[in-house]
Amino acid sequence: MSSAPSASLRNLFSELEQLFQNETEARVSVSVQAAERTLAERLNQAVRRLRQADNFSEMSGILCDASQPFARSCAVFHVSETRIGGERMRPAGDEAAAHFAALRFETNEAAAFATVVESREPVVALCSPAELSAGLAALWNPAAGEKAHLFPITAEGTTIGVLCASGAVESAALELLAQAASAVLEARQRPTLRTKAAAAPGLVRIEPAGASSPAHAPEWEELSAADRQLHLRAQRFARVQVAEIRLYRAEAVRSGRARRDLYAALQEAIDSGRKSFHERFISASATMPDYFHRELVRSLADDNPAWLGDKYPGPLV
Repeated sequence: MSSAPSASLRNLFSELEQLFQNETEARVSVSVQAAERTLAERLNQAVRRLRQADNFSEMSGILCDASQPFARSCAVFHVSETRIGGERMRPAGDEAAAHFAALRFETNEAAAFATVVESREPVVALCSPAELSAGLAALWNPAAGEKAHLFPITAEGTTIGVLCASGAVESAALELLAQAASAVLEARQRPTLRTKAAAAPGLVRIEPAGASSPAHAPEWEELSAADRQLHLRAQRFARVQVAEIRLYRAEAVRSGRARRDLYAALQEAIDSGRKSFHERFISASATMPDYFHRELVRSLADDNPAWLGDKYPGPLV
């Protein structure tokens, strides 16, 4: 008697195999669709919450909460010129959260942060003190060879925050979250109302005293290499300082705009920025315009100097 399976038996095996394959594919498809719906809902909910946040600190908490399913550890940092400061971290007990909130370091102490801040592109690096700073590496205590993923949070071409994650990182989801936060911040930075003279042909807007551009604004080609570097630092400093005002004093900005008196609503923050800009840049170079004033007018006052108010002291130079 032959031991080879009959043709009918082979056909039966083939049909069973096909049925099993079809059933498996159907179940996988249903699972994938359910996972995609869950992911889409999570991301949509995160974006809605980001839009409702009043300041960067609240946004940081939302980003960390939304990032937890996609990494073992995640943290959001605030960038102020070359200084990095901890905002929120997950997971974190009370002691770890306190240490993280006090975490401050310069970008030259953490190569990965320096790269993501300057390039405004995602970066993957080892979880080492040289890449992430000694403070963050100590808090995370990563396994040997573990990598961190850093995603920039930007507005108007400036990195103002960093989302950092390690351990089983789903980089596509985290990059999307960082981009969503950037889009929300970009929308808030964008002027909400234009009142250009061009919108009313034949009319000329009279600028208040002291609102004009600085008298000495040398051509870029006339500056030395050192002065060019100083000017670039000054411009970034001005953008970051005004961005911080918008992020952390959002309600006061709205109030000042409504009353057309931003200086009255934000005097402490504006005076502090003016003082720092004068000490760090105007005192350092005779060629330095008041970039801080320019950024106030452009970003806070919607290119209308009159919105700064009658008591605003005007440009420093």
